[in-house]
Amino acid sequence: MLKTGTTQIKKLLLIQFILSLFIGAVSGLLGYTEAVSAIAGGLIASLTNGYFAWKVFAKQQETESAQILSTYYRAEVGKIILTVMLFVFVFNTIKPLSVIALMSAYLLITMIPWLASFFVNDDDKNWRE
Repeated sequence: MLKTGTTQIKKLLLIQFILSLFIGAVSGLLGYTEAVSAIAGGLIASLTNGYFAWKVFAKQQETESAQILSTYYRAEVGKIILTVMLFVFVFNTIKPLSVIALMSAYLLITMIPWLASFFVNDDDKNWRE
């Protein structure tokens, strides 16, 4: 059904979580507000990606393509709703907030799966050659 093993997904989610904390630590050089905002942005991306992975890979017994597609759609809608809720929570609770640090960390952590798929190619045929 799915070529990617759940252990690879868990590793990717762990990398996202660790990088969220690392980005927050590096942002701490700019100031406390930037560090907290960057950690919040990174954790929003990490948590929502974790939610998506949990919803998609929790039911691997599904064999019909319509069921798989439906699972993906439900997981993506849930991820979007969770993302909005977490952003609203962060904007209402963290004062002062550095929006630039928050959004930069969020976007960077969101790009990690794309970057990982680009640099880690386990196909038989390398398309970049």
